[in-house]
Amino acid sequence: MSDYVFPQFDSDVRIDSIGPMFKAKDHTRWGVNLQLYRPQKKSSLTISNAPILARKRYLNPTIDHGLKGWGESFYISSTKEWQAARIGDCPIKSLEMDKRQFCFVVPMRDGKTAYLPQFEFGRILFFHDGYLSRTALMPECLDLDFNVSTDWSNNKAYIEIMPTSGYPLGSFNDLDRRNYLSWILLDEQARKSYESIGLHLKKYGYQSGYYRKWDFRFDPPELPGAYFSVRGWFDQDTNSIFVYEIDKIKRIKADIPDEIDMYHPEFTTPSQERNEKGTPVAPAGDISGFRLHDDEDANADSSRVIIQGDKVESEFSKAFITNRISEKKRKVSSVIPDGGESKGHVLDVSSEEPMAGQGRAGSDWNIIHDVTENTHLFESKFDCFLGMVNAMTSYDGCVGISKKIHPLPSVTRCTKYRLSTDGTPRCMAVIELEVQGKHVTLLEVDTSDAEKALSTKVLVNRNYSEWKDDLKKIMYELVRGSLVWPSKVLTQICGSGGHLGIKHPQCAGGHKGLLLPDTIEGWAGRFYGRILELLEF
Repeated sequence: MSDYVFPQFDSDVRIDSIGPMFKAKDHTRWGVNLQLYRPQKKSSLTISNAPILARKRYLNPTIDHGLKGWGESFYISSTKEWQAARIGDCPIKSLEMDKRQFCFVVPMRDGKTAYLPQFEFGRILFFHDGYLSRTALMPECLDLDFNVSTDWSNNKAYIEIMPTSGYPLGSFNDLDRRNYLSWILLDEQARKSYESIGLHLKKYGYQSGYYRKWDFRFDPPELPGAYFSVRGWFDQDTNSIFVYEIDKIKRIKADIPDEIDMYHPEFTTPSQERNEKGTPVAPAGDISGFRLHDDEDANADSSRVIIQGDKVESEFSKAFITNRISEKKRKVSSVIPDGGESKGHVLDVSSEEPMAGQGRAGSDWNIIHDVTENTHLFESKFDCFLGMVNAMTSYDGCVGISKKIHPLPSVTRCTKYRLSTDGTPRCMAVIELEVQGKHVTLLEVDTSDAEKALSTKVLVNRNYSEWKDDLKKIMYELVRGSLVWPSKVLTQICGSGGHLGIKHPQCAGGHKGLLLPDTIEGWAGRFYGRILELLEF
C-alpha cells in the first residue's frame, strides 16, 4: 500500500480510464480527467501527479489490491511500425472516456496486437516527476532551464543548470534521476519526442466552453529492439490486449556520451568539518505518510520531499553516468534531533510548481527504478581494497575466484544506499577467495563519502546454495540499519564464529574514507593473518 493519500478522494478509488486534459480559461495548470470506479465529487488530478496515473490503479488504498490485468511481454523492431488511432476506433471494448483518447497500435511478433494508450507510454518515458510532467507541455522550457554541450571526441557532455531552473535541487542527488534527465536532454530522439508533447498541445488543443481541452498525443522515439512488459485486458476474439499499464521497459536506446558532468551553482559537497550549531532536520522516519493537496501551491521556501510512487523498471541500451559537479563545501551538522512531537506525523504537501512565500510543503514524485548494468563504472571506488586483495593472492595458498560489484538496494525511508557526496549508488564489492583450500568471502562497502567507518566483513561456513538470497538479505539489513553490519543475520548465515570484521588502516591527516596506496602491502599482510586466525590455521 502507498504512504500517501489524496484527501479529495474516498478510500480505495480505482482509476478505470484516463480522459482528456483540460485547463480553465483563467488558470495555468492543466488537469487530467479520470473515470473512477465509485464516483467522486472531483474526478481529476493535475498533470503534476501524472507519474502515478495508470488505469486500474487504486487511489488511497487501504488493502493490497494486487496487480490487475493480463501480463504480456514483447520486443519491438521500432515504433516506426506503429500506427496511431483513437481508442474508440479499435476492435476492443472501451469505456466512454477512453474512446476519444489516442493509442498506438502495436503489432506483436506472436500475432497479437497491443493497443497502448499514448498517455501511458508518455508517462513511462517522460512523466517521472512533477517537473518533467509540467514542462512537457512547454516545449521551449528545456532550452531555458538547461545549457547543454557535447564533446563526442572525448565521449563527454556537460549540462549547466540555470539558476532559474524549476527542477528541484534535491532531485539531482539521485543518480537515476540525473541519468534519465540527461537522456531526455542529450539523446536527439528522446529530446524531440519529449518536446513533441507541447507542440501537439499547441496544434491540437481545442476550446470547449469555459475550458481548453486536449487529447494527449506525441511522437515517440524509435526505440529499436526495445522490450516491454505490460498488463491489460486480453480479448481472445480479436487476439489483442488493451494495455492498462507498462511495468517494465528495457533496451532504451541512449545515443549520448558515456560520461556527463552536471553543474548548478548551488550544488554542494559535504566537508570533513562538523557544524555543531546546525539546525536539526527531522529524519525521514518521523514522517509516517503524506497528504497530497492537488491543485494547491507548493511553498518555494521549503525543501521538497520525495514521495516514492509505484516503480517502473527501466534499462538503457548502454551504461552511462551523470556526475554532479559542485564547487561549494557545506559543513555537516552534528546536532542530533531531539525527537519531540513530530514522531509519526502525516505531512501535508503539494506537488505543484513552487510559489515564493506561500503554499504547502513541496513534494515531488520518483517512479524510476533503473536496472541498467553499470556497476563496472564504480570499480574505481574500490581501487585500494582490490589492490590489497591482489597483493593477498600473491601469497601461497590464497587464490582469487571471483569479484563482483553490487549496488546497495533502495530501502523505504533510508538514504544510505546512496553516497552523500554525489547521490551515486553506494556499492558493495563481493570477493570470493580460496584460502588454504577453504572458501572465503569478503564484503567491502564503499564509504568514500566518509559517512561511517565500516570494517570489511570476512565470511566462512556459509550455505552456497542459498548465497544469492542471503546476500540480498545482508545488503537490505545493512541499509536499513544505517550502515551497521547486521550481526544477527550474519550469524544465522555463517554460524557463530563464522564471520569477523577487519578494520581499515588509518590514514594520516584524518581523511576518513580515503586510503594511501603505500598502505596496501601492510594491510594485505595483516588482513591475511586475520583470515588464517578465523580458519584456525
